[in-house]
Amino acid sequence: MVCVRCVPVPTAPDTPNTPLTNGGFFVVCEGLWRQDNATLSYVTPSGNAERDVVSSRNAGLRLGDTGSDILVQGDSVFVCVSTSGTIEIFHRVTGNWQGRIRFMEGQEPYRIVRANDSIAYCSILNQDAIAEVRIKGYARDPYLVFPVGPAPEGLCVYGDRIYVANSGLGDLRKNESGSGTVSILDTRDLRLIRRINGLSNVMSCVADSARGRIWITYRNLASQPDSLGGVVLIDPATDSIIDHQRYASPKGLVIDPQTGVVYILHRDGIDAFDPRSQARTRVISHSSTNGNDVWYSLGWWKSQRALPVGNARTYVTDGEVIALDLNGTVRFKAGVGLNPAAFGD
Repeated sequence: MVCVRCVPVPTAPDTPNTPLTNGGFFVVCEGLWRQDNATLSYVTPSGNAERDVVSSRNAGLRLGDTGSDILVQGDSVFVCVSTSGTIEIFHRVTGNWQGRIRFMEGQEPYRIVRANDSIAYCSILNQDAIAEVRIKGYARDPYLVFPVGPAPEGLCVYGDRIYVANSGLGDLRKNESGSGTVSILDTRDLRLIRRINGLSNVMSCVADSARGRIWITYRNLASQPDSLGGVVLIDPATDSIIDHQRYASPKGLVIDPQTGVVYILHRDGIDAFDPRSQARTRVISHSSTNGNDVWYSLGWWKSQRALPVGNARTYVTDGEVIALDLNGTVRFKAGVGLNPAAFGD
């Protein structure tokens, strides 16, 4: 276990206080690795985009390298910047920089999830660990690091447990102990309770606390190109798999909190899956296989009950966000930064 004090930069540069348009959403754009060009974009309900909130609203400040995830909590926005080893904090309304949680050298925060008003957890992909981070009073309080499994990616909190997807980075570490598993930890002492096995290249864990469900996505291995990835439903009362749906190369899963229907971005488009009726419905078809129009990420725009899709295009040119209604109708397209990877509103 490692304990370290977070020391944010003490003063922020002069910034404008013009509010962002109400009702929109943030987009974390990864940028390119080692290029220090990650950005935080903001998209309004009408489809206008402020491509680089950080630089335009904070003189002399950049987001860093490489943007990977976002958590919106109260009046604050927390952005994981993995290669820089920080979580950058901004005001939700103005985009003004508020502070920074700096990790120890070599620790790269990757995905982040809220536990409560005071605590969040983030995966540290390159150190096979998760970190417990204080998001209330972050300037004074330490964070704690605990081991999980090979290459932890997505994670979620349900009750007093944390579910962590240990991908093993596909073929790279597939033979290591704990690869292709979901670790389940107790939030009270971060001890490992059990593992769910047999989920190769597992990517994400998403909790539907209102209905007592945990959704897990996993991808096929590159060495097995004819295999499919899929989505599994976990019953948290028993931590057993109670449903399993196959999808080709799933890249994202979000939940409609009103209905419990899940939406899955995969190789051939976006599907809706209703676990009550077992109905699978194609929302929109799209192929990303030509490498010129790559749908890279999926979000949930809760104020509009809509689906923002991150289009990375070719990965090396500026991306766009496509806002879809739940029937697949394109509401608008908005230009954003390189490789839009995560959404928050």
